[in-house]
Amino acid sequence: MVGINKKRSSSKKVTFQAAALIVVVVVLCLGSALSKELYREYKIKKEIDVLKAEIGSMEKDNYDLSQLLEYYKTDQYKEAEARKRLNLKAEGEQVLMIKEKDKSVEEVQADEEAREASIPNRTKWWNYFFASREEI
Repeated sequence: MVGINKKRSSSKKVTFQAAALIVVVVVLCLGSALSKELYREYKIKKEIDVLKAEIGSMEKDNYDLSQLLEYYKTDQYKEAEARKRLNLKAEGEQVLMIKEKDKSVEEVQADEEAREASIPNRTKWWNYFFASREEI
């Protein structure tokens, strides 16, 4: 009888260990599925936040553009553009022309030297070797 009880207790032990192993595997699978689902939910919430920020930015741009469009419809804008592009003036307005003074020889030479100094060295070499001899 003792041998039979040992067999039963060892078979119960094996059955219990197998059941415990199955439970652990099931818990690990459920935990893995749960963590994947939580991570997917986190990513979706993050994407929603990014899209909401983008919507806010687009709404601000839309508002700015609508304000600009309203400004373009005003007479003030039309008058400013007529003055700038068509060189028009308002009635009773006088236009003043301010003539620039002529440059002295020294100023012209200084401007020429500044222009020469602003040309990159590689361009100077290119012109030295490949430009026509009349230019040099």
